[in-house]
Amino acid sequence: MTRRTGGEDGAAAPSSPPSHALALVTGQRYPVGERMHTLTPRLARATELARLVLLDVAAHGEVLTYGELSEAIGGAVLPRHMGPLLHMLGHDCTLRGEPGLPALVVSASTGEVGTPDGSWAPPERRACWRYWGAQGASQAPG
Repeated sequence: MTRRTGGEDGAAAPSSPPSHALALVTGQRYPVGERMHTLTPRLARATELARLVLLDVAAHGEVLTYGELSEAIGGAVLPRHMGPLLHMLGHDCTLRGEPGLPALVVSASTGEVGTPDGSWAPPERRACWRYWGAQGASQAPG
C-alpha cells in the first residue's frame, strides 16, 4: 500500500481511544448526497473496516487513495463506489464528535477528494492528523 504523508502530528487527542464498532445503527437510513441510504449489514462491515484502516492512516499523518482503501478492506467496496461508505463514515465521525476520516481518502490522479467542492477536505485532514496523531499505536487495529 502506497501512502502519502501529508502533515504534522501534534495537538489535542481524545482522552480515550474510540470504539472500533460503528456509532451508526444498521438498518437505519442516513443522508448520502441528496438521497437517503440504508446502512445494510454489508455496508456497515465495510465502513467499520474502512474506519480501522483510516484510524491508522490518520495516526501516521497520511492519506490513502480510493483504490488503496478498497484493497485494504478486501475489495468489499470498489473504488468507484465509495460514496455511500464514505458518507456513512462521515456520519459516524460526526456522531462521535471526531474529525471526518473521509477527508483522508483521495483520488490517485488529483491527490484530492472526489467531491465537487473539496475545500472542506484540507482543514479536515489536518484536524484528523492532529486528533489521532498523538495516539499513534493506541489506534492501531487489534
